[in-house]
Amino acid sequence: MTTERRLSVLALPGLSPDSLGNYLASLGLLRVLSRKWPSTRIAWRDEVLQVVGGPSTLDELLDELVRIAGTQGDSDFNKREWTQYDKAWSNAQKKSTKAKSGAPLALWQAEAHETQLQFFAAHAVPHVRVSFNPLLGSGGNAGRRDFAAGWKQAVDVLAAAPKPKGRGKKISEAGAGGSEGPDERRSALQAFLLGRPITWLLEKLAAGSWFSEATKLYNSGQAPAREGQISPWAMVLACEGLALLAGGASRRLGARARAVGAFPFMTQPVAPEAAGEAGRILGEIWTPLWTRPMSLAETNTLFSRGRAELRGRSALTPAAFATAIRRRGVDAGVSEFRRFTLGRTTSANTFEPHLETCFSLDSGSDTRSAAGSRVLARMTSLIEQRGFPRDRKAGQRWRFVGLRGPIEAALLDVAANPDRSEGAIALLDAVATALDRIDRNRGFREGRVRWEPLPLDWLPSLFADEQPGVEARLALSLVSAFPAALPFAAFRFGVEWGRERNGKYEYDWTTKPTCFEHSKVAPARWVWGPGELARVIGAVLSRKLFEEARLDGTNTTRPQARAPFAARLADLNQWFAGDLDEALLARWLSRFALFDWSTIPQKVRAFMQGEVRPSRVDGELALLGLMQPLVDQRSLIVRSIPRKDVFAEETGARTTEAAHSLVTLIRSGNLDAATRLAGSRYAMAGARLASFDAAFGTHDPDRFVAALLFTISDRDRAVLFERWLRPRRRPPGGIIHA
Repeated sequence: MTTERRLSVLALPGLSPDSLGNYLASLGLLRVLSRKWPSTRIAWRDEVLQVVGGPSTLDELLDELVRIAGTQGDSDFNKREWTQYDKAWSNAQKKSTKAKSGAPLALWQAEAHETQLQFFAAHAVPHVRVSFNPLLGSGGNAGRRDFAAGWKQAVDVLAAAPKPKGRGKKISEAGAGGSEGPDERRSALQAFLLGRPITWLLEKLAAGSWFSEATKLYNSGQAPAREGQISPWAMVLACEGLALLAGGASRRLGARARAVGAFPFMTQPVAPEAAGEAGRILGEIWTPLWTRPMSLAETNTLFSRGRAELRGRSALTPAAFATAIRRRGVDAGVSEFRRFTLGRTTSANTFEPHLETCFSLDSGSDTRSAAGSRVLARMTSLIEQRGFPRDRKAGQRWRFVGLRGPIEAALLDVAANPDRSEGAIALLDAVATALDRIDRNRGFREGRVRWEPLPLDWLPSLFADEQPGVEARLALSLVSAFPAALPFAAFRFGVEWGRERNGKYEYDWTTKPTCFEHSKVAPARWVWGPGELARVIGAVLSRKLFEEARLDGTNTTRPQARAPFAARLADLNQWFAGDLDEALLARWLSRFALFDWSTIPQKVRAFMQGEVRPSRVDGELALLGLMQPLVDQRSLIVRSIPRKDVFAEETGARTTEAAHSLVTLIRSGNLDAATRLAGSRYAMAGARLASFDAAFGTHDPDRFVAALLFTISDRDRAVLFERWLRPRRRPPGGIIHA
């Protein structure tokens, strides 16, 4: 019979993972305890570090650490049990810096003792040059902060075994009959691990790059500034944890790829959003947390494999790292990542950690989360490609472009909070703004930026399970109705997607875009620009008719027109009355232009279907019912007309040329001529219109032309059109339309 084994569990709330220094101290504590208790494991539950399978009581843990601290005073270096941090590679590093080569440091690494390599690998990686871990500055110092010197000061103080001073000492001596008082090291360690107030703190331990409380505080106290203070235990344990951050040389595939130093869970800094932020962030570290207790061997394996890949390439940027963990997940039991940025302080040579956000990882694989991961991957591919404009450092100054920063910041927000609709909208707005700047800059267009349209499965994430507003509904009705071979994005952005031959792009009705490219020369169909929204949408309609006529000449079959998201008549009434936010409508049009509308999933259709309420029909709405069927190429089915489709192909009544003439007449304000043209076309189709002894007009022709692109349902089209049919009496009684 197998005997059940119970493992001891110690909760240490003082080592909160919200502090980078405390996280390093947690790793250091695991390394130290595993020497005496090899079965020691750690995990995080409810933001609290749990030590599992190690010392059975907190007293055992405290006694062991105090004992180890005392060994530092031994004259025999072999008996000192802290991992010695002496920067033995300093001279070789200086030679490498002077020679601008990694060879001297690599030679030192080949000859160094094994115990010296534990810390060295966490500081630098020699290759053609030398790559330094951003967390440790330039090989162990950040400006005047010498981490090894701070470590030595801390271990020397802990080895001295100080006693309480003043009244407390006298009381202990009197009560114990002259025996030694309590060790202050032990009480300070207990307070540090349990998160209690600490009275024994030291200054100038060079720990400000990991512990924010160790940095100099300004406007605090009588002096202009005072030195930060931390427990020496914090510095020593944090340095013990550095050994797990060993790096290595990494190389991307490619003839011109250079070797770089890769350190566990370290990435390049996030792109700046403003000119003043350029160069302020030195790097980022994504600290993994896990809820399943892991031993030192498992933790070593996790950190030795601590890299992320996206499409077979190492994730070197925050956007790529976030996308990788969302798209591919993790296979080492990690439940969460804490993202810390290493930002410069008042000195350009020092830095301080700042917790930016938490990335909780779930095992869900529903459609929306899968679509969200694809969105992140495509947006990351956009900003990671070679031709995408980026900020560059020229000499000592930065050339700030400002395209990547807003996109990357919004992308990280979406990755951290996938269910937050505001973040998803901000990401689309940032992308649309960047693409607009690329379109309007000749130098940016030289890069031929490419991007894939986004999956429609992600569309409901923009509304947080709420129904879209009137502006979003109108934008949906417009964008979704464009044919797959001629998407709205072709008019909203200056993009190409067809086959390129001899500098020209070839299109037909079978060419469906899988990837858009901002060509060196802006295409003529790109008509979107500043100005009144109604006039811009009208220009899109005119150009759309021209492009459709050109595609009709390619001897390929035009696909059937569609209206997957029909606008409500009440929405159109608001458009005609100007009773909506046109700036918001323009933003929704830009957002929806980024999606792939070639196929529309049924789940998305069902989500967008809302309650339809009756609406009044005025003159402009009735005119729309007459004109729109001649423009949008959709079937017009009226019960009183025997033919299944009023504009069946054999009638020849509806042509692109006639639609273009109709739009031109309306834009010029000649509604009477447009009505006569429409009547002649309906007569060709066998539908006779009623005669009206009245003049037709609209208060804003551009707004009416734009409304022709807002598709309505088949039922509403039929109801509006029937108002124009000539009535005739049926023999048994009643009225029918001829």
